[in-house]
Amino acid sequence: QSLVIPDVIASERHSQIRVRDICVSAPTGSGKTLAFVLPVLNALSNTMVRRLRALAVLPSRDLATQVYKVFKRYSEGSRLRVGLAIGQTD
Repeated sequence: QSLVIPDVIASERHSQIRVRDICVSAPTGSGKTLAFVLPVLNALSNTMVRRLRALAVLPSRDLATQVYKVFKRYSEGSRLRVGLAIGQTD
C-alpha cells in the first residue's frame, strides 16, 4: 500500500504525472482492495456529477460483493453512491 497508493493519488492531483499499470500480489487481508478503492474514492470526491463515474469489473460474484462492501464502507459520510451489479444468478 505504501508504494502504490501515493503514486495513484499523486497522478490525480498532478496532470503531468502519468498513471501506470500496477500489478499487486499479496496475501489475503493485506489491503490490495484498498490500494484501488481509496484512490478512486479520492478522485471522485472532488466533483459531484450524477452519473456513473467509475466501474470495477471483477471475475466473480464473491469478489464483486467483497469489493462493493469496501467501497460502501469507505464512501460513508460522502455524497457518493455505490452500487453493485452482478451477472447471471444460479
